[in-house]
Amino acid sequence: MTLPVRFATDAEIANWDNLVIANPDHGSMYQTESFAIAKAIGGWSARHLIFNEANTEAAPQVAGLFIERSIPGLGKLWYAPTGPGFATAEQVAAVVPALKEFAAGHGVFLVKLESEILVSDRADQTLLNAGLIKVDNVQPISSTVMLDLTPDIDTIMANMPQKGRYAIRRAIRDGVTVAEAPLTEENMRIMYKLLGATGDDAGFMIRTYDYYVSFWNEYAKRDQGKMFFAYVDGEVVAGAYTGWLGYKAWYKDGASIRDRKAYGASHALQWHIIEWHKARGQAVSYDMMGCPPSDQLKDTSHHLHGIGMFKTSLSPIVIDRVGTYDLVVDEKKTKLWNKFGYRIAGKLNRMFRKEVYF
Repeated sequence: MTLPVRFATDAEIANWDNLVIANPDHGSMYQTESFAIAKAIGGWSARHLIFNEANTEAAPQVAGLFIERSIPGLGKLWYAPTGPGFATAEQVAAVVPALKEFAAGHGVFLVKLESEILVSDRADQTLLNAGLIKVDNVQPISSTVMLDLTPDIDTIMANMPQKGRYAIRRAIRDGVTVAEAPLTEENMRIMYKLLGATGDDAGFMIRTYDYYVSFWNEYAKRDQGKMFFAYVDGEVVAGAYTGWLGYKAWYKDGASIRDRKAYGASHALQWHIIEWHKARGQAVSYDMMGCPPSDQLKDTSHHLHGIGMFKTSLSPIVIDRVGTYDLVVDEKKTKLWNKFGYRIAGKLNRMFRKEVYF
């Protein structure tokens, strides 16, 4: 008998990333085994679920990574980062009843879903009709800048906005160089320091050093990630970590010094990464991971305004995804979590783990 949702077998977990790539959405770096291991640093446990094992056209099979935390007095919280990897809202809606029953049977009071389906009134209504509740997004990447990697490299440059082309060419003219940065302790410390300075400037909290070390190393050892530095006169002025899975590539972490002598360094760094992915010859898209929604790009009060301006200078393509929805399994416990639990847990996480909750 086939089931609409079940836990993955040991054999499926051993082949997990290939199953994720085979999902209708062609995979997400936040649904991989590397991400599951990195999240363990923050106290999360991995739960590997298989949906629709019969795998029909109407109900395609999906391998969904959920991360779990036990909340004292409430039970378990499940969260599917950028997942599960269905291609349509209708596919998500179809598994909601079985997922709710399955989660309840395993002591879960709330499930947070975050599939990368594109925003539309139809998609939103379909998810709401299925009993899901739209909530604030967990990941700041529901709106993002995408770059098409299918044209030849000269066409990619020609399609880039003039501001981006100018910044790249000026940086190269001014002596900015870019090279791969092996994941040595020294290089990771340099990158973490850059991230901290950027976070301070932009007013956001970065995660712990141990988290980044785990993340960078887990992806790298699976040939899914690499770090690059930009230099001026031998000094590191910008850094970026890029990841890839199947036919997709991502700009995961990035930071730079705020120094006019390094004008365009981050642009030159991104251009080098784009060239690297083109030479590798597998990725067809490059997701720059987060910007303001497409209708708020010019809003200078938006906390991602500066980041959005930088990324859209490299590609004008902005997409908006549906973001995060809650599947309430236990209404009473979820109300307690939303009113008190999340605030308390977040505060404790910042105090003792020195990072954000999710």
